[in-house]
Amino acid sequence: MKQIWVVFICGWLVACGGKTPVEEVKKPSLPDLPRAIAEDVRFPSLNRKSIGVVTAPMLGLSYLCGGNVAEYEAGKQKYKLLLIRCRNATQAGSYIFDIKNQMKEPKFVASYGGYFDGATSAGPLFVFAKGSYIGGIAGLSEEEAIQAGKEFAARIPY
Repeated sequence: MKQIWVVFICGWLVACGGKTPVEEVKKPSLPDLPRAIAEDVRFPSLNRKSIGVVTAPMLGLSYLCGGNVAEYEAGKQKYKLLLIRCRNATQAGSYIFDIKNQMKEPKFVASYGGYFDGATSAGPLFVFAKGSYIGGIAGLSEEEAIQAGKEFAARIPY
């Protein structure tokens, strides 16, 4: 008789489990490492005019957290290199997709595993993940950004 009651109670508990909760749409998450890093060795020195640490969203884009920004000028061409440090490579990989999802017209760049958008409010933007870092180039066309990014990407550790 006890076994019947145990089976009955277990069945009742399973049946009364309630509705499964509906998952909420998750907002893009910024890396949980809020402080930027002072690593000027990560940025090429040729044509570099300035380098600084930005604690607010970079380039005025809400989906870019703080990090390092270096400004460059080559002739009449001005552009910026961006570096964001995440806790680990997994977090950087997730964050690059959050950035892509916020872009208006993301285009996948297979050679870097990154994304280019020529229509951001800050101008053309190319971003890629490497190790625990997010690198970016703002202000250049896609072809120019890929060329400028070669030395920059080589300086970013895994």
